[in-house]
Amino acid sequence: MTRTRTPRLVGMVHLPALPGTPAGRLPLSEIVAGAVADAVTLADAGFDGLLVQNSLDRPTRERVDAASVAQLTAVAAAVRARVDLPMGINFVKNDGPAALAVAAAVGAEFVRIKVHTGAVLSAEGVLQGSAFETLALRKRLGADVAIWADVYEPTSRPLLPDDIALAAVDAVEFGMADAVIITRPSAAESLATIADLRKRLPDVPMVVGGEVDATTVADVLTGADAAIVGSALKRPAGIRGPVVAEAAREITAAAGPVERT
Repeated sequence: MTRTRTPRLVGMVHLPALPGTPAGRLPLSEIVAGAVADAVTLADAGFDGLLVQNSLDRPTRERVDAASVAQLTAVAAAVRARVDLPMGINFVKNDGPAALAVAAAVGAEFVRIKVHTGAVLSAEGVLQGSAFETLALRKRLGADVAIWADVYEPTSRPLLPDDIALAAVDAVEFGMADAVIITRPSAAESLATIADLRKRLPDVPMVVGGEVDATTVADVLTGADAAIVGSALKRPAGIRGPVVAEAAREITAAAGPVERT
């Protein structure tokens, strides 16, 4: 697997609740149009990667249904047709095989998986990793899709003692993750954690998964291999509403030149 197109500055494409979910209110055509508009705004601002997520489906669940897989595939395919940037897929809360299937279908470069290995306690209950199923599907499909695995994703609580280094090693050595995502309460704490993890996993790409904005992005891209930017793209900050071009440009200006590989 080559995975030659590796983004460093990844902008979130937060989707409204999908049709058929309890919170769903919009037709799929409107969701597709909004996602494409957000992706174009991010590309025009200078981001070199996108991450498409069904962010506002409520209540969330560990595994999604066939309708959600089909709908997210339609959204991601439309984005891919308009914007030629490396793209990732993430299902909330934790459906790694579904995300991998969508990514393979649309030619996305990576998936984000919130609980790839281990187990956590979340609003959905106990969520368990599905590394075997995700990796087996990737092999069966022959998909050139990288796995970005969260380690202690902040909306869940680990069931074991808080040993983030051990959890990261598990994700890589037992889960065969291609990169790990670290999201601590602040960007500075994420970078400190990454600096410590590099002693254990020196060759594994490290991604900061949150708390990245115009004031922190330059430091984050100095200390980490990539950054995912979400809430800071909106006005007011959050996961609702469209990406604001001015906010996106502020972040890329603060980040400095981002080489597209």
